[in-house]
Amino acid sequence: MRSFGTICLILLVTSGLFAQKKARDFKVTTTDKKSIELYKDYLNKGKIVMLKIFFVDCPPCNDIAPSISNLYKQYRTQNVEFIELSNKTWDFDAGVIGYKLKYDLPFPGVSNDGGSVEASNLYSDNYFGPFFGTPTFIIIRPDGTVTWDPRGITRNETVAKLDAALAEAVKSLSIPTPPPPTPVDTTKPTPPPPIPTPVDTTKPTPPPPIPTPVDTTTPKPVPPTIPKLVDTLHLSGKLSLNSTTLGLVKMNLIWNEKSYNFSTDIIGKFKIDLVDTFKNSGSAMLTIDYNQDYTAGVSTSDLILIQKHILGVLRFSDYKQLLAADVDSNGDINVVDLLELRKLILGLTDKLPNSPSVQFIWQSPNNLIRNSSGPISYSDLKSLSGKSFDIQVVKIGNVN
Repeated sequence: MRSFGTICLILLVTSGLFAQKKARDFKVTTTDKKSIELYKDYLNKGKIVMLKIFFVDCPPCNDIAPSISNLYKQYRTQNVEFIELSNKTWDFDAGVIGYKLKYDLPFPGVSNDGGSVEASNLYSDNYFGPFFGTPTFIIIRPDGTVTWDPRGITRNETVAKLDAALAEAVKSLSIPTPPPPTPVDTTKPTPPPPIPTPVDTTKPTPPPPIPTPVDTTTPKPVPPTIPKLVDTLHLSGKLSLNSTTLGLVKMNLIWNEKSYNFSTDIIGKFKIDLVDTFKNSGSAMLTIDYNQDYTAGVSTSDLILIQKHILGVLRFSDYKQLLAADVDSNGDINVVDLLELRKLILGLTDKLPNSPSVQFIWQSPNNLIRNSSGPISYSDLKSLSGKSFDIQVVKIGNVN
């Protein structure tokens, strides 16, 4: 019995020490070329961080990605930041950018180009808990304490556990620590209670005041009706291809089940006002009625440049080139893209599989690249209100 009690005590002590392990700091460069540090940029500023260890071609990572996008949109206003770290040496910026765009993941992502493998290794050595592979999630509070990999048997169960763990972390930030009680000095005697002032009962009680008569002939004023608050977003900008504006292009934006039709003017500019109440904040879908012939601007020189990028001889640095080189729009640039583009150039096919002839992108006010193929969040729409909403056309296959 004594041995059993000793083992239980050791397990309890070990568990307590395990829970107190602090997150390991790291410094990486995101796909947006921004240098970030875990403690300096997030934890020391009171933020909760959820790390996601993944890689671009990981099937369960792709399966859960849309749910992670929704979780981020739910928690990003509650002092929470998500960071994605690829743990594969073959994941470069281009692949991670494509992955982020494919699943609408606007939070920082880091590839091997930015030091993600070294950073993810700090959390995959079973120090904080058993590492079962990707995706692995680590929730870190501002004090550095770690909630290790809330994981379920199914995708929905994992999402539910992540939601609960994030909610618990956010709740812990809002609970203030009560101040210590003021010590009572027991050495001094307690003073006696004050003696009440005696009531003079010899004087008669004065009669109650006569109420003022109410004038019932004058109608009571009706309070003014407070108008319902309306949130109007003013979007304006231009549509351009290779710095040349495109005029008279029809556009449609669906937001909160309302359809807004508008178009660019003769010089490629557009303007639209979206009127809705503050309580509605759903995502929007933007459709632009503009296409090009699949073969326009595509030549063998594009094949050569894409091949050099895949081989690492000359990598693309411009995001429009990365998007144009992803010929099959699967979020990765590889030999399949070369083969499909080659068939198009040789006339063996007249279009590209699973891809439109053009894509539309813009840069949000916080310098994140957005793609119109996915939903536009309410926060993005609101950040663009009153600012220049310039949309660029990218011709798929034309990287030259």
